[in-house]
Amino acid sequence: MKILHTSDLHLGRNLKEESLYDDQKYMLDEIIDVIKEQKVDVVIIAGDIYDKSIPSVDAVNLFNDFLDKLADLKTETIIISGNHDSNERLAFGSNLFGKLNIHIETEYTGKMKKYSYNDVDIYTLPFIKPFHLKNLMKPEEYEKISSANEMMKWVLSQEKIDKSKKNILVMHQFVMNNGEKLELSDSEIAPSVGTLDSIDANLLDDFDYVALGHIHKPQFVKRETIRYSGSPLKYSFSEVNNKNGVVLYDTDKNSIDIIPLKSKRNMQVLKGSFEEVMKMEPSDDLIKVILTDENELISPMDELRKRFPNIMDIKYENRISNLDFDMDSKDITERETPLSLFSKFYQMQNGRELNEDEIKYFNKTMEEIKYWDKKAENLGGDK
Repeated sequence: MKILHTSDLHLGRNLKEESLYDDQKYMLDEIIDVIKEQKVDVVIIAGDIYDKSIPSVDAVNLFNDFLDKLADLKTETIIISGNHDSNERLAFGSNLFGKLNIHIETEYTGKMKKYSYNDVDIYTLPFIKPFHLKNLMKPEEYEKISSANEMMKWVLSQEKIDKSKKNILVMHQFVMNNGEKLELSDSEIAPSVGTLDSIDANLLDDFDYVALGHIHKPQFVKRETIRYSGSPLKYSFSEVNNKNGVVLYDTDKNSIDIIPLKSKRNMQVLKGSFEEVMKMEPSDDLIKVILTDENELISPMDELRKRFPNIMDIKYENRISNLDFDMDSKDITERETPLSLFSKFYQMQNGRELNEDEIKYFNKTMEEIKYWDKKAENLGGDK
């Protein structure tokens, strides 16, 4: 049996206020093509179908069109909700979809929903947190559930896994192996990952394959068959080097293939001086430019956009931008003078000390400020 595993579609997401509607439509069509070409038996989407709990009309239309194409293929499709999804909205019409072999699971009721295909059992666990178990357990049991790991131990204890079969688990969680760090990206909102403590990958040893969602960079945990498929589309410039695609798992061979997906628009980060970047090959890709010019330029975006119409962002990376501007209060003493304070600030901002002419100019300016301050005080006006 061939199983296609993907996750984190994030339909409806924008990039720097730029709509990704056409890019996401192209991505979904690419997935449909892979399903056809590879003769996939089961499609798994491991959560975060939408980017927001209240998805936009465009996002709903994209997903509706995708489901329509999946139904035409008559393949089995299993979808679970992620932390970005609204369970109620994603579950709308799920009973009807089930009759078309599209199974949408959004609620955990104390037992994981299981789908059986010959010698393969697929278990589904929609995104949950420990508090979701409160009404499923005795109070004294619930008091012992203080982490996601304890939550997962209890969830697994409720199942009887037939080890004579191939067992697959679909879930949207933060799974780690002995505290090893996962590779995250800017498009993953920190609280959605950081506030959920991790689940130990060793708990999942009874499953031949674990189809994970939640992390956007494709990667595996502990072994090749506990895997984050990653998002099929790049959602931040920190993901520019990600090799986005879908995972193809063959249950008979216990083998994994990563099928790359084409993007309607690729993502690039261009770095150099303004003059160097303007000599680079023109492109319709989504572009971030890092300028190394020491002096900030006036409206470089206007000129760069003529060459790169889909430029999203400009950053400077030079001597000044790499300096640490923070001045801690402990660095300021009672003996500090205006000149010494300004000298420290100037050193932080420019990486050098004030020269003699600049010191003279500063002292002259301070004398003028004192003069006008004193004059205003003598006239009884505001300082």
